[in-house]
Amino acid sequence: MRPASSPRPAPCLCLLATLLLTASAAQAQAPQSRTRFLHWAYQDAAALARAADARTPLYVMGAAVVLAPLSLLDAGFDHEVREGYHGALGSYLNLTNELGGPKVNLPVAALFLVSLATDDARFQDAAFTSLQSLVYAGAVSYGLKYAVGRFRPFEHVGPHRFAPFSGRTSFPSGHTTTAFAVITPWVLYYPHPATYGLFALSTGTALARIARQKHWATDVLAGSAIGFLTAYWLTRQHQGRATRFSVTPAFGAGAVVLEIRVTL
Repeated sequence: MRPASSPRPAPCLCLLATLLLTASAAQAQAPQSRTRFLHWAYQDAAALARAADARTPLYVMGAAVVLAPLSLLDAGFDHEVREGYHGALGSYLNLTNELGGPKVNLPVAALFLVSLATDDARFQDAAFTSLQSLVYAGAVSYGLKYAVGRFRPFEHVGPHRFAPFSGRTSFPSGHTTTAFAVITPWVLYYPHPATYGLFALSTGTALARIARQKHWATDVLAGSAIGFLTAYWLTRQHQGRATRFSVTPAFGAGAVVLEIRVTL
């Protein structure tokens, strides 16, 4: 299927304008000391390091248990997405594809700087968390990329070819990780139908990566989970709400079951 022609609008600027309008329309919170961002910068890193304890391999195992059978559907799903990659949908996917690329970094940082010129604490916190999620989730995503070494769809070797630490970087999708990491804090700080709709942009990014044969469906599924969960965890940290994950393995006759619990 021939890719749709790429439109000219700047999606990052559109997203920036949408978030500014959403934040300005919401009720402002009382101003707080801006030094909290410096504290969060190192406190969150320390908390994340503590969270990466002996249970981390269980989390990885749980993700593998979910994604492995789903990868059997990769080829068929990718074909269906590429078949629909034309017309209005193709133009939309080309637009949202840019949301996960490097061009989004500057607008996200600029939005945080703009927030510092206001006295709206919630606006500032959402903008900082969005920027921090971009950095943290990106680090996790790119670390996994090089460790896993999955071949991309355009290499035409199938969805089950891996060469760890070889420079193959299909899994997970970095664009999808970025899109969900940037948008999720705004949805959580400003829960409203207008912000819920922002997930249509990050979902478009995920579909665009499949349509352009850059990633398999399980790549974008993993990327969306990394971006969303990183942003969710950071938001809860900044709001003073604990989020706990537990993974408990159970062994039966010819089966291994992982029980995953999330305490919100």
